[in-house]
Amino acid sequence: MIMVAMIFAIQLFAAADGTYKSIVSEYTLAPDGGITQRVSKVLKYNTHHSFFSLFGETFVVYNSEYQSVKVDTSYTVQKDGTVIVTPQNAFNYVLPSMAAKAPDYNKLTELVITHTGLELGATAFLDYTIFTEPGVVGSLDVEEAIGVAGADIEKYQVIVNVPQGVSLRWSLHGSNVKPVVKGGRYVWTFNNVKSAKGEANTPCGYGGVPRLSATTAAALSENLTPLTVQTLDLCRVLRNYLTGADSDKKRAEAVQKYIVQGLASCKVPPYLAANSVRQCRQVMATAYGTEAEKALAMARLMRAEGLQAQTVVAFPAAVEVKSLRNVAEYLVLCDGVFYSVRNMGESPLRWQSSHYSVYDLAGNKIEMSPSDTEIEFSADVTLSPRKAVVNGEYTVAPSPTANDKEKFSEEVTPYENSGYTIYKLPLPVSGSMDRWGLNKLSKERSAAFEIPYKVNETYEYTIKLDGVQSVTKNVKKSVKNSVGSLSVSIVNNGGSVVVKRSISLNMDVIPANKYKEFLEIMRLWNNDNLRKIVVKKK
Repeated sequence: MIMVAMIFAIQLFAAADGTYKSIVSEYTLAPDGGITQRVSKVLKYNTHHSFFSLFGETFVVYNSEYQSVKVDTSYTVQKDGTVIVTPQNAFNYVLPSMAAKAPDYNKLTELVITHTGLELGATAFLDYTIFTEPGVVGSLDVEEAIGVAGADIEKYQVIVNVPQGVSLRWSLHGSNVKPVVKGGRYVWTFNNVKSAKGEANTPCGYGGVPRLSATTAAALSENLTPLTVQTLDLCRVLRNYLTGADSDKKRAEAVQKYIVQGLASCKVPPYLAANSVRQCRQVMATAYGTEAEKALAMARLMRAEGLQAQTVVAFPAAVEVKSLRNVAEYLVLCDGVFYSVRNMGESPLRWQSSHYSVYDLAGNKIEMSPSDTEIEFSADVTLSPRKAVVNGEYTVAPSPTANDKEKFSEEVTPYENSGYTIYKLPLPVSGSMDRWGLNKLSKERSAAFEIPYKVNETYEYTIKLDGVQSVTKNVKKSVKNSVGSLSVSIVNNGGSVVVKRSISLNMDVIPANKYKEFLEIMRLWNNDNLRKIVVKKK
């Protein structure tokens, strides 16, 4: 019931900056509904970086409206055995950044514990307990990622205590550890956990580290109940947002624009607000909302405009036991379209059923029919010494207008250097791989690598030469492996140059053991020399 984090920077050193001798996270549900979480950590500092940048402070975020914190132990044992007790002025209470500019959440408090007496070889001992008043939350929910960036862990225990007769549903992804169960006490013990590398593009719910989820709620619908409470207040989107919205789709987009651009975003998760959310009218009056609040408000405002809209929640597909603690995204489903509250337009989640599972607020799974994304792109380019005139068309499927060709045109000035003109092929359309920023990939990978969705893209450029001649060499390259395939060709045809590029990836979560195959494809696809045409005046 508490969010605990330590500042860390992603480091990929051979040896970890710190070593946790032990971590214990123990949750207890009392018969009266009160909850305690006891956290105990013993950390040895191996490098200067570990105490200057990574683990010099501990941050404990809680809601002072119904929670309290007691630090039971905090001291440092230096390398020579000297004990430095953490002084009182090393405990400071501040407003967490997630609640900044959000007055309704100013009851959130962040206890900042500054560890003192740190040096190479020192060991910090910290033990604290968070108390949650009875009757505030309906269930005990646990979400633990068993790994820390920058530190190895010799022993990590998660303990859950529930009263007699209370059942605990749990699931563990990424590990085969089984709990030791005695009565209502569940103990998971993880040994020799290596430092989490924090690699980019790691799938939600994977993380390269084990992930434990548990709840005393009997069913998902019980966990989602707080989201279903709504007042009878009448809410309507501001009229100026609806100007020109003469169709259901445009009205839905107008409401989304108000939610995304007209309201500020607050990053407070429901579990730090007693699993409660503010109502639509209050969100509109204060001009900000959490992601859950904005999704609920968006659905309500859409319904006020006569649209069939409902709030839905997406969970990482890898997480079996679900609660508000592990929601990946809050969305609105309207006329078959998933609208995001983070950005304008349709959420890419529609194509990501292998990454996420989606449920309505009654706990019913919403089945999605995933389709591979296909892009067909062609362009005719007239290239002269000082300009390139482009006319092209493309289709993107699946989409509401998958059978319609979108046309585009542009005029650009190529780069000139020492009598040569260098023309770079037009950037592919929105939704293509080139828009995902995958041009700087690491050489190695320890966790799975996620891309938004499977792809099948084909591009053909016909460059007509006007007053210039090509000095570009003919090229024909291809790659095919278990991840997908790629082919690139550049062919000079006298007065023109034809470039063909195609890429197909048959998986959207690439296992770590197949990353090198993925990298083989992407290196060739990203080769800048295969995206340029070089010409000179005749």
